[in-house]
Amino acid sequence: MIDVYLNEFEEHSGYLNFASVGPASKSARAASARLLDAMAVGDRPIPDIIEPAYSEARATIAAALGVEDRFATSVPSTGAGIMQVAFGLIGAGGNVVMPSHEFPANRYPWLRSEAAGGPEVRAVEIADGRVVPEALAPAIDDETRIVAVSLVDYMTGFRVDVDGIAEAARDALVLIDGIQGFGAVQTGLGAADVFVAGGQKWLRAGLGAGVMAVSERALERLAPTLTGWWGVEDNFAFGVPPPHPPVERADRFLESSPNLLGAVAGAAALGVIEIGGVGEIEAAVLERSGAVLEIVRSVGGEFIEPWRNDRERAGIVTFRIPGVGSAEAVEQLGTAGFIVSERNGWVRVSPHATTPLTAIEAFGEALRDQLRNA
Repeated sequence: MIDVYLNEFEEHSGYLNFASVGPASKSARAASARLLDAMAVGDRPIPDIIEPAYSEARATIAAALGVEDRFATSVPSTGAGIMQVAFGLIGAGGNVVMPSHEFPANRYPWLRSEAAGGPEVRAVEIADGRVVPEALAPAIDDETRIVAVSLVDYMTGFRVDVDGIAEAARDALVLIDGIQGFGAVQTGLGAADVFVAGGQKWLRAGLGAGVMAVSERALERLAPTLTGWWGVEDNFAFGVPPPHPPVERADRFLESSPNLLGAVAGAAALGVIEIGGVGEIEAAVLERSGAVLEIVRSVGGEFIEPWRNDRERAGIVTFRIPGVGSAEAVEQLGTAGFIVSERNGWVRVSPHATTPLTAIEAFGEALRDQLRNA
């Protein structure tokens, strides 16, 4: 069924920037359009469209994340989901442990929460980029409320051992920012307590299509600090003044009405992944990112390679070419028809399963041209 999966996408073959934003699938775009069309007719109450559409989308998200329906919800972005968790720990005391090089979406919520009376932020310096349990363990103690890490690091491409992190966390909750892996590698809530991921990158669902899953103990420990009107019991009982009790499900992490368009698009994108098979997609991503790595190695490039096996990497390769500045390299590659990113003085390349292997070969020729002209 991988051919059916491939036919869902229309991006230029030189697009190698899925760690930034992944062009959305036909199904995700069509699902959003159908919903808007249905809401535009006005032949029935709009809530009669909204509620079943959201419930169906949430069930699809739950199945994809390996949890019961009540443990899943939709969020507009990774940061929005993490913000709910961070502010759910205000007043709990203690600390949150995370790598110091986390992407800002997994830093700002904790910094804002700390400033508002939440847990102390313990940012752990990890010089080699290997976010392994033993690197974080010294910072974890009996006062640690949560350990927050990225499934795949946005800069290095290192993929964490979620089971190992959960064991090192002891009794603390574990939050996984899954945006750089969800849609490209096999993942889900697993041993973690919170899994949150935006849908605009590897999931290819477009902006606003984030997903979130939580464990039972996360529901128990996280206060509904930012819970809005949709996340409470009897939310349409307007004759009863707020506050109503929060629902006993992950929808308590909705700050207002659900982001329905994003939820529907995300569910459609997950359907596309099911067609292709996440195992086959992951294998294709690893093959293509591995091919990029070998090309960079063959031309004498300097690259970031914190992983020791394929279980510790995903779709991101970050490198520098001798004699060529990163911004200049990105510009020259763009002129040659390849869309990549510049990050912190490095070139970041992130192919997906839909990237033709012939495009990877052509990318290699473009790199060699840069070296010849340097």
